[in-house]
Amino acid sequence: MKEVISASFLAMLEARELHIDGAMNGRFGGSRKSRAYGSSPEFADFREYAPGDDLRRIDWNLYARFEKLIVKLFVDERQLHHRIYLDASASMAWGEPEKSAAALQLAAALGYLSVKALDRVSFYALEGKNCRALCPTVTNRDGFYAAIPALNALEFDGEVKMDEAIATHRDAGGSDGLSIIFSDFFSDDDWKRAVDALIAKGRRVLLVQVLSRDEIEPEMNGKVQLIDTEALDPEDPRNGRWEMTRSTLKAYHAALEWHQNELKSFCTARGASFFSLSSDESMERVLFEKGWEVGLVQ
Repeated sequence: MKEVISASFLAMLEARELHIDGAMNGRFGGSRKSRAYGSSPEFADFREYAPGDDLRRIDWNLYARFEKLIVKLFVDERQLHHRIYLDASASMAWGEPEKSAAALQLAAALGYLSVKALDRVSFYALEGKNCRALCPTVTNRDGFYAAIPALNALEFDGEVKMDEAIATHRDAGGSDGLSIIFSDFFSDDDWKRAVDALIAKGRRVLLVQVLSRDEIEPEMNGKVQLIDTEALDPEDPRNGRWEMTRSTLKAYHAALEWHQNELKSFCTARGASFFSLSSDESMERVLFEKGWEVGLVQ
């Protein structure tokens, strides 16, 4: 069984916080600022008294100055609900180390930071056209530790139709948290539709592209046969024979750069976030540098 997250890594997370920029709506008591007014110690605004207001919130100093009953408003702190989606296709099992291992470790780290901030988090596997809950919604650290075996046991196989799986997800939530998608985004499905479906619900969206070092810097030359990890058989048209020359590799790098720029520009236009990582990168660097760059971790 692969180790998704270690005790030493959890210790490093204790000094970090999951950062949610701006106010969002949530449920129950938590530590996030919402768009509503509530009873936290943090002052938000004033307004004139209305029948039914708590008399304890009247500012008598302002009444003495303006002879009007003015009440103080305070920030309402709510618990957010983050949703983490893992592309469970066969292509995510590629690489050394496997892309799936990096995706699972970072997903677990973000889940831990979520419950540490008194938020809730749900983990989902994208399998075919389906979005499957890996475990009950995690609400505290005990729940997080109980969820780790389900993450460890996740199998990566077959294809994923991300657009259909996410667009039809009945528990996608509203404007009460982050939606994070882990994938290599190398499939032919309409990932843009998936992002738009989440944004239409008021979600904050982050796309995390996980690639292997071989995909970023392929070291091949001469005539090679490339087998698609999701191919049904050797005759699948997604497989092919290629002659890897300097110009072929140059074209590949240009295509990869174009693909990543498309992901980034689409997210920027939608108010979403994006970053890419290699499966062999240090998870501490990914979380504390790349996560910091997109404003996710403090």
